Amino acid sequence: MIAIAAIVADIVLILTHRVRAVPDPAKYTPWPYMAVGLAGCAAGWLVVGRPEAAWDDLFLALLCGVVVTSEAAHAARALSGRPWVGWATALVSGAAAATWLLPDPLPFT
Repeated sequence: MIAIAAIVADIVLILTHRVRAVPDPAKYTPWPYMAVGLAGCAAGWLVVGRPEAAWDDLFLALLCGVVVTSEAAHAARALSGRPWVGWATALVSGAAAATWLLPDPLPFT
């Protein structure tokens, strides 16, 4: 449930940024945000109790926690104008993506 809410929020943030942003001719690859999203995934995995993961669960967690999260972090930073918002978005969304690895829909139940 947490991962689904996080991915929906990330997609809404990305779409809002795409609608409001001025077209930028240079493509930006958010590598630092990808690294922070991956660190957030690892931290979230530790927090939810280091569950064992199948390949499909791991792929989904990494796709949401690294790729979508980095794009959402870039959008959050561009929309807010504050650098810390992008870093916080990357870390929290990455940690939320780690809940895809849980066998139950909610952690700590």
